[in-house]
Amino acid sequence: MKRWGAVFLALFSGVVLAWEGQNTYGPGQHADRYGRPFEFQTDDGQAVPGGVKVQPNGYGPGVGIDEYGRPVRAVDPATGRALEPFSIDDAPD
Repeated sequence: MKRWGAVFLALFSGVVLAWEGQNTYGPGQHADRYGRPFEFQTDDGQAVPGGVKVQPNGYGPGVGIDEYGRPVRAVDPATGRALEPFSIDDAPD
């Protein structure tokens, strides 16, 4: 019985660490709640690599936090425009 508990915990612990849409279109290319591609960028315009963990809305609506504590924003890679603050679903339904 303890083995099943460990398996259950291992399976669902990933749900907490990853959010829906993360790396959908490849490393660093995510999908917002409407399926549109975006990437995270730092304040100086540097793209956040796909292997770096990001908590969307970590600093507030529209401003995420990467694993190094830097503020990052979701940006449309085609136009370079920032996405609206609540277009990224950071909580599982």
